Amino acid sequence: MAHPHELALPRITAAELSEKACTVVDVRSPVEFAEGHLPGALNLPLLEDEQRAEVGTAYHQEGSDSARVEAMRLVSRSLPAYLELLRTLAARSECLAVMCWRGGDRSGNVVRLLQLVGVRALQLEGGYRAYRRWLLDGLEAWHPPGPVITLYGYTGSGKTAVLREMRRLAPKWPGPRPAVVDLEGLALHRGSLLGGLNQPGRRSQKDFDALLWEELEDLQGDYLILEGESAKIGHIFLPARVGEAIREGIPVQLESTPEERAARILQEYAPQGWSVEEEAAFAESLKRIASRAPAAASVVSTAFAEGRYEQAVQALLASYYDPLYHRSCVQEKAFAYTLESSGNPVRDAERLLRDLPALLG
Repeated sequence: MAHPHELALPRITAAELSEKACTVVDVRSPVEFAEGHLPGALNLPLLEDEQRAEVGTAYHQEGSDSARVEAMRLVSRSLPAYLELLRTLAARSECLAVMCWRGGDRSGNVVRLLQLVGVRALQLEGGYRAYRRWLLDGLEAWHPPGPVITLYGYTGSGKTAVLREMRRLAPKWPGPRPAVVDLEGLALHRGSLLGGLNQPGRRSQKDFDALLWEELEDLQGDYLILEGESAKIGHIFLPARVGEAIREGIPVQLESTPEERAARILQEYAPQGWSVEEEAAFAESLKRIASRAPAAASVVSTAFAEGRYEQAVQALLASYYDPLYHRSCVQEKAFAYTLESSGNPVRDAERLLRDLPALLG
């Protein structure tokens, strides 16, 4: 006879879930969820981090049955309110999917309890582990669905702002429309050594992969436009196929004067408002810069300490960022098109939307 926790449950695969408008409830602990999760999933843990540790101790010391009893003891008091919350979510949703790490007891028990109170829910087959494997397989097999254009430009030239305006304008553009993937926005990093400063958070590799796959699965446009990135955006690694698309895309360049670039960088990074932690991260990054450009690092450090931010940025551009970007991204590259920045990202985006289709042949 099957053990009660092995009885058949209504399940859904990661691939099937990607085609449905389900509300996804992730019942893993907060620390597990923070390490990586399905985009849009709600973290409603059965057990908090400390409680999960207690159940783990019971499992290792007394076995799986004792661990289940301990888990039931810990959740019993909050269970009625928990189920009522899930009932409310289910009533507002086309479908309700429940997931845990591997599609085991945690998500299975929640689905069973919901069945007892008349709510149909689906267990994500294989849990987050299977979802992660599915999306990595997808990224590994991905190919651009059409032509690719790669936008290059030195640090501070305004590439990301222009791409975001192209993305905003594309749905109503009368001519060929691009699908724009904002890789730096997904990574929460500007791609440079200091690109993680003045960002709303820090993205994990797992969450970046998930958000990127969600976009690549649903590209809509006549061509794809990507920013010219190296193999990494800060601490984030780009999937091999995306890096390949960047390298093989039709290369175009956005040019801007050093003065305009410095002003744009100061506006984006806003060093006057940095926290103590961000200032410490800046100082640590300067140590790495000093190993390649010691004279520039010294000038930057002194200028920054004295509040001469524009001078600090100009020294960084001339002695570190520009030579590095030239070697890694644009050296010996024959650009099919070059746009001189107007300083207005909307105007530049409109110009690119008009001119780039001619490059597609």
